[in-house]
Amino acid sequence: MSTVINTNMASLFAQNSLANAQNNLATSVQRLSSGLRINTAKDDAAGLGISQNMQSQINGTNQSIRNLADATNLLQTADTSLATIQDMLLRLKQLAVQGYDGSLSSTQKTSILNEMKDLNSEINATASRTSFNGINLLASGANVSDTGSDVRAGDDLITTAVSITAAASTIAGLGSAGTLSGATYSSYTVSVSDAYKNKLAGQTFTFTSSGSIVTMSGTVDGLTTSQSISIDDVVGNGAIRTVAQSLDFSSFGTTINLSTVTAATIGTYLGSTSASGFNTMSTLGITGVVGTVSDIRLSGAESGTYTMAYSGTGTVTMSGTLNGVLTTQALVLTDVTKNTTSTFDFSSFGVKFDIKAYAANYTAANAGAALAAINMGTASGTGKLVITSEGNSSLEFQSGATSDAYITIDTLNVMTDSSGSYAGTNANMKAVGSAITGSSTGQLGDLNSTDTTATWQDAFQNAENAIDTALDYISEQRGIFGSQMNRLSYTSTNLSSQSTNLQNSRSAIIDTDFAAETAKLTKGQIMQQAATAMLAQANQMPNVVLSLLK
Repeated sequence: MSTVINTNMASLFAQNSLANAQNNLATSVQRLSSGLRINTAKDDAAGLGISQNMQSQINGTNQSIRNLADATNLLQTADTSLATIQDMLLRLKQLAVQGYDGSLSSTQKTSILNEMKDLNSEINATASRTSFNGINLLASGANVSDTGSDVRAGDDLITTAVSITAAASTIAGLGSAGTLSGATYSSYTVSVSDAYKNKLAGQTFTFTSSGSIVTMSGTVDGLTTSQSISIDDVVGNGAIRTVAQSLDFSSFGTTINLSTVTAATIGTYLGSTSASGFNTMSTLGITGVVGTVSDIRLSGAESGTYTMAYSGTGTVTMSGTLNGVLTTQALVLTDVTKNTTSTFDFSSFGVKFDIKAYAANYTAANAGAALAAINMGTASGTGKLVITSEGNSSLEFQSGATSDAYITIDTLNVMTDSSGSYAGTNANMKAVGSAITGSSTGQLGDLNSTDTTATWQDAFQNAENAIDTALDYISEQRGIFGSQMNRLSYTSTNLSSQSTNLQNSRSAIIDTDFAAETAKLTKGQIMQQAATAMLAQANQMPNVVLSLLK
């Protein structure tokens, strides 16, 4: 290195080292004083981004835990009131059985009825006052405006019909009854059980035969199914004779009733002959409406009357007054895939319709007609949806860090009246109210001393049956609430673990490691002192040049 005065390279090196030592020391002091490894973006840009994303997840998760605590408390509130209602139904059951005592006078039976009416009123009052944070839990929901109808009004639209594709009547086949003129034949009728109508609607089934054995084949609940049945011979007796046989294809819920007629000239009509007719008939098709409006759910809907209109092109329009303003919303429906439920959301009104398809796809036209007919009973009518109380019937609670994770809790309407301030939406509960307060035949409402014992007993028996069904319904709903509370407990535990792990990971990125940082602080202090001393030495080095000039 040259010996110069103007540029003191040693001093420059010492100054640079001192500046670095001071910067490092300042960083250590900042980290130790704040407890954070990352105080500004320049400290660790990538780490800052990762840690902030984790903080977002932590905040969402922690708030979700608090939300689920609210949900649990809400469910416990509802369950407590349901337990009270269940106790009242049990007492009603006891009274209904007591009323069936033939030794009681009309006055005594009237006393029993009065208590039953009071209990029925208290069930409605309990449901009406059960709320959580202003949300009614047991008297929420929509009431369809036709008398005695349930919100599942679309169920009455399932009118499955049976149709059969068959060949013309022949001696060796199946046909319809007519003039005998020496012929022998089998005619038939087909019936499908109610339990299978939805499963089989829109499908076609085939028949084959071998000898007297007939085999029916097709798909039931997505499974390929077949069943074989033998047809008996019909022995003639020298006269015209009609013999009925029932072919019970139980795997399909279908019964084919054969009526075999033998002419006087025929000795025996073989079962194989009837069976061969099934080969000729070949197929059996079952058609009908294959879906329904299964539920109506509210989310902040206003009480009032709303109309539903179907355009005929798959579009349904809902109209009504919201906050004093006439409002309409048109919604284009889509087909509902078989064995699934689709939700159509009239978000402007806070109303959601769940539509369920059964064995075949439920078209948009079917769905639109069902919504428009929700209280009219005909596919061409305009329906009315009457919401008797504001609030929510479908409550959603976020159950994770992001908005796509949530748990839905459905509130109930366990009111027992068909109309008025205590109007219910569940058929099982409304049946109790009708049985106790109704004045139609078989109901207790207007019975008095002039009515016969048999009339009283019939009404008490009907009330007992309705109460039993209502008890089953309340037990089912309490079971649902109980399982949801258990679910919420497990979810909260899982979220707590997630939050703990996330905070641990974030800490590793953003928090100061005091053991390591104090070591860096000590090093920085020593380096600062050393750099200061060396700078002082370097600043003295130009004095060497003065000695050369002497």
